[in-house]
Amino acid sequence: MMRLLHIEWNKIFYNTGTRIFIILYFLMILGMGLILPNFHPNLNGVEVNFIKMGALEFPVIWHNLTWLIGFGKFFLAIIIINNLSNEYSFGTMKQNLIDGLSKKEFFGSKVLITFLLTLFSTIFVLVLGLVLGNIYSESKDVFNGIEFVLGYFVEIFAYLSIATFLTIFLKKSAFAILSLIVLSMGESIVKAAEFMLRINVFDKSDQEIEQSSTAIKLFSNYLPFNSNGGIIDYPPISLTNFLTNGKLFTLSELKWDMFGINVFYILLFLGLSLWILKKRDL
Repeated sequence: MMRLLHIEWNKIFYNTGTRIFIILYFLMILGMGLILPNFHPNLNGVEVNFIKMGALEFPVIWHNLTWLIGFGKFFLAIIIINNLSNEYSFGTMKQNLIDGLSKKEFFGSKVLITFLLTLFSTIFVLVLGLVLGNIYSESKDVFNGIEFVLGYFVEIFAYLSIATFLTIFLKKSAFAILSLIVLSMGESIVKAAEFMLRINVFDKSDQEIEQSSTAIKLFSNYLPFNSNGGIIDYPPISLTNFLTNGKLFTLSELKWDMFGINVFYILLFLGLSLWILKKRDL
């Protein structure tokens, strides 16, 4: 495994574009940690202070932070796509195979670097959450809600697994990135279409549809990208809670059904990627 890691490290370290994207990604996470406490938007003349509303307090910080930073997974996907597509563009994959690396070992090296990037990102988020939580939280209920960090890991790893599949299938980075965007938007359109279909065709009330969507009963929610974004849903807020004690954000649970389906998608897309790699004449 160390040999595979050494090979991948050299490919990443000596690729300027990949280094820049990795640095920018982790600077982005760090920047969020620095900006969030000082971000006070003005809405109709009223200053909104998310810190006073409890956004960075334990235990809700785990949900809020992982949901927000989860949007940065696209940057990690670009790193993976760029790294893998360069293998085709520069012929390094063929050279690795000529030098004695099997296709399975080659693919294992890609999965390993994907895993490590996801792990480092997760650790970074965990440390950031602990630091911000201890600074801005009166509560010391640190471990309540920390399962969102595990959900974040699976969300990122599953997303990168899809990116890996698209890159191996299409070979070109531009096609893979475009497919990632188009398929994600396509699933959102399918979800909206199903939502409207249930209202207009099956004559369900708005309340029934809202409850159905909240309970994740829409079939389109189980599509790869929709389910990926559904592991850590929008942070819930409570106006009643805000009026009584000044805290807008409330504790919620990780979507374990979405968590499970994404574990399945990880196995599916990595399995398909390896199958294509073995069958294709390089």
